Amino acid sequence: MDIMIIIVLLILTGYLSKYFNILRESDRTILNNIVVYIAMPSTIFLTIMKNVSPVDLPQFLKLPFLIFLTFVICGFIGYLIGRFLKLNRESLGGLILVCALGNTGFLGYPVIYGFYGTEGLTRAIFCDMGSVFASLLIGTYIGIKFGKNKNSDKSVIKELLKFPPLMTGVISITLVFFGLSIGSFPEFFIKTLNYLSNATIPLIMLSLGLSLSPSSAKFGAIYGVIASIVRMGIAPLIVFVLSSIFLIDGLDKNVLILESAMPSAMMSLVFSVLYGLDVKLVASACFITTVVSLMVLPILQGIL
Repeated sequence: MDIMIIIVLLILTGYLSKYFNILRESDRTILNNIVVYIAMPSTIFLTIMKNVSPVDLPQFLKLPFLIFLTFVICGFIGYLIGRFLKLNRESLGGLILVCALGNTGFLGYPVIYGFYGTEGLTRAIFCDMGSVFASLLIGTYIGIKFGKNKNSDKSVIKELLKFPPLMTGVISITLVFFGLSIGSFPEFFIKTLNYLSNATIPLIMLSLGLSLSPSSAKFGAIYGVIASIVRMGIAPLIVFVLSSIFLIDGLDKNVLILESAMPSAMMSLVFSVLYGLDVKLVASACFITTVVSLMVLPILQGIL
């Protein structure tokens, strides 16, 4: 429980920094760039190179596949709920995104690391790789299918290749496959990455705090509740079943379940703005699911 209190305090620090004009909401772009391009790749490289061996790869590579599959199923459930509620196209697309995409990186890393340490974080990194694929593929498809602004020059492949955490993960896995370990690199290089890696979690939490807007919750609280049920109720159940089918147990299963239960990803908001989906619905769901997750995730971890 202590880790959730720490996470709440770090997020609150970011939010209060915005409230008291110490930082602006636009500053989150700078923080995100530092995290995505510098700090998070350092964390991913060090964690994989230190904790993964070639014999671990077949089991670990099941994790991104199952996260991807779970997010696709959750998106389909969101589609069915939206059709039942007779939402217009833009709102239906927004609901699909907030049901499908989970915040496995920006909230998943700190939460999993707090609960399970470095071993858990290693598995969270693999889960997040599946989440990145799901975010870009589902986000682009839903944006084109349901959005107003369908003429985007963004290429899914190009976006994947431009996302440093994913590419760092792929490179690190390749190095492990060929038998390299952390000892294969100079000590000064590893120490430099350690310093950069230490900034990952605090900066993620500050950025998340800057991103949250309580006022957005009033625009569609019901959709935030629906997204919370799908993301933190149905998704873990799906993963529980899939874990049994794919013979995943122990820490792998626990991390996979928790990562599947993360709140709606902030990337949903990016896609909503880019393609002209219902931004208010998505912003409301992102805020509500994030707040709900801070209460649900410790309970879920206790059950596990």
